Amino acid sequence: MYLVRLVNVVCFVVRFLKKQERFNNRYIGQFLRPISEQYHAKPGISMMQKIEKYYCRGIPVTCAAYAKIYGRDLSEDEKENSVLAGIITPLIDDFTDKKMLSQQQLDALISFSGTYQPSTMEEAIVKDILNILIGRVTSVEGVLSAFHHTIEAQHESARQLEKDLSEEELMRITVEKGAWSYLLLHYLIEEVPSKPTIEVIHKMGGILQLCNDIFDIHKDFLEGVRTVPNTCTDYHRFEIYYRNECRKFCAMARSLPCRKKDIEFFITLITIVMARGLVALRMLGKLQQNCGGGSLPLQKLQRKQLICDMEKPANFLWSLWYAYTIVK
Repeated sequence: MYLVRLVNVVCFVVRFLKKQERFNNRYIGQFLRPISEQYHAKPGISMMQKIEKYYCRGIPVTCAAYAKIYGRDLSEDEKENSVLAGIITPLIDDFTDKKMLSQQQLDALISFSGTYQPSTMEEAIVKDILNILIGRVTSVEGVLSAFHHTIEAQHESARQLEKDLSEEELMRITVEKGAWSYLLLHYLIEEVPSKPTIEVIHKMGGILQLCNDIFDIHKDFLEGVRTVPNTCTDYHRFEIYYRNECRKFCAMARSLPCRKKDIEFFITLITIVMARGLVALRMLGKLQQNCGGGSLPLQKLQRKQLICDMEKPANFLWSLWYAYTIVK
């Protein structure tokens, strides 16, 4: 049964991404053009790569996974919502990470009051998209709550630059950041999440944020950002913890009052992504052993030693195997 479901999920994702790319090629440029012309500016090449190749693919797939919980595909409006969210997410990240806006300015921009006067093209894009989304979503209250918690978690993540931050606090900040951002994405689809669904997404979001950090070890180290993975002294122990968290997510999701077929599809899709973290942790564990144990000497290691290439067929197959060990 798992093999059949796995094939169905992989085929669904491949087909979805092909359709999504065609949609993105048509929609993104068409949406941005009037704002670019008004401000006589365009998003930089690096920003457009983030938008087109990462966020406007990843966020629609996540929203499609949420829709599958309810046994359906995304509507056209929901596709647009997910792409609009994909456009503004890296812009808002820059506002916070690069201190392009003060916290007061950012709070005013995302207040949905309509009174904020943008001074740059990027601010205008964010303001216009937020106004569109707030007029479309089913639960305005839910969006506002999740959005402001997401921004608060983003602000608090600045504490990851502190050298004396405890492991427990580091884990809490990481989980909160992922939990709220992934919950926010659920509000882009029509269904309003129930309390049990919110708990499932919180668990999922925390795990996926850890997974992102596992793959960003070198980048975060160079930027002076402390994360759970790049401060880990025992990757074997971390792997056990991570696997158990993935299994808790599966158990929580299976308790939702939805059709078994729909939930298992959702679980299979999400755990394939989570399992990538286990492949990378296995690699890091071997590297740690070769370095004599304890904290990795990150300042002495090359980027290629810390990057787990998921395009390698062997790593992809390992991720499918690990996904199976999680869901069984």
